[in-house]
Amino acid sequence: MRKLDKKNKTFIIALSVLAILLFAAIIVFIFVTIGKTTIKYSIDNGTVIYNANGELVRINEDTYAKRNVFDKYYVLVNEKKVSVGSKPVFYNQKTRELKLLGNFYEISKNGNVSKLSGETIIDNASKSRLFKLSDRKYLVVSAVIRTEDNSLHTNDYLLIDIDKAGNAYLYNNKISIKTFSDLNIITDGYTFDVSDEFVIIEGEKIDLAKIGGSTNEHVRVDDSNEGNIEGGGSGNGGAGEGNNSGNSTIVNDIVEPEIIEKYVSRKTTITGIDTTEKEIKIEYVVYDPFAEYEEVYVNLYDNNHTFVGKYNLGLALTNQTIESLKAQTEYSLEFYYSYKEEDGTIREVQFDTAKVTTKNIKASLTLEKVSDSVVRYILIVEGGYRLDSATVEMYID
Repeated sequence: MRKLDKKNKTFIIALSVLAILLFAAIIVFIFVTIGKTTIKYSIDNGTVIYNANGELVRINEDTYAKRNVFDKYYVLVNEKKVSVGSKPVFYNQKTRELKLLGNFYEISKNGNVSKLSGETIIDNASKSRLFKLSDRKYLVVSAVIRTEDNSLHTNDYLLIDIDKAGNAYLYNNKISIKTFSDLNIITDGYTFDVSDEFVIIEGEKIDLAKIGGSTNEHVRVDDSNEGNIEGGGSGNGGAGEGNNSGNSTIVNDIVEPEIIEKYVSRKTTITGIDTTEKEIKIEYVVYDPFAEYEEVYVNLYDNNHTFVGKYNLGLALTNQTIESLKAQTEYSLEFYYSYKEEDGTIREVQFDTAKVTTKNIKASLTLEKVSDSVVRYILIVEGGYRLDSATVEMYID
């Protein structure tokens, strides 16, 4: 047998060490990847999310989201996995909380940029914030969001996908609109020039295209000095991920921009209605930062459209229960709010309607004993009802 010289021995040892290190790296990668896929992110009842096909999905029970081995997330809805892409934005209509999963950038004052990853929870949507999710995709967060010409108003959050020509697709749980012109989004914290990808925060103009890069081919107009981007030159913005640009066919919850006589920074949302045999339970959210509401209330009518009563929805509360109703009866609800005009006139606005049916009383009767002198029975009435009287009819055969 031929003996290996020193040079060959060194080569074999180095190759063996390299193979061991490569194998160890593969093992570590597998364990890290598997570890990431085991993390569950809780998603509460009342949350909405856009799936990977651009369709709005409503989540009506507590569930969870997880990440797969390809760094894409899914949420379990009715025991089915619904793909939501690599940077999903969950919005809870009851609590107004936002939950973001994945890697993205937050742009703050003076052009400071923070790279965030994993799970980010925004529990206060009234504070204006701006996030770059990926190439030409942004998340605007603010209590009140509107266009510069006041043709569009919305609240809490707005997702913006920009195509290469500078057109924008705007969507959240209330609106789904495609625009084909230059657009400025206004919040109480900044102005976002969508087509040119500039944001103005406290007079400072910041070039968002420099954060992770941009494939926007829109002819940009910038007549001022470029903003100072601190910390925005590193990292990958995830170019192209989740981009719905050019898609204007979403059919879920499409509404036209509301045309209103006066713009007011208030909003009331009915988040849920439930019934028992004798009650209607209403869950709602009132947003009124400048105390503009006079009152928020619901008018109740029975199945003959007879007025039952007016019930105030407390501005500082989130639920109201209407009691002492008839079982198995259909009721109509008309929701209103009122506010004072500049001349002192009180204006009432109907903002929602609903029809519900109270549940049927559940009762059961069981004979326990029948003799020549005794009839003994058990009567069970569910729902907390008290039995005032009972009648037994007896027949002789």
